Amino acid sequence: MPSTSPTQARLMAMIAHGGKPDRAKGPSMAVAKEFNAADAKTGILRKKRKTKAQTGGNAANATN
Repeated sequence: MPSTSPTQARLMAMIAHGGKPDRAKGPSMAVAKEFNAADAKTGILRKKRKTKAQTGGNAANATN
């Protein structure tokens, strides 16, 4: 079952990789790993690429 929000996806990823939640209770590591595997397939945690308009540059400004 994939996460319903990016916040939930980050929490599940943290717990699946050994992190501890701030609160005393949270999902088990097995549940977090299941969510994290489903989230990997949906791409909810992938970083978005910046477009040329967002970076303010073009090919002439690129350095090699």
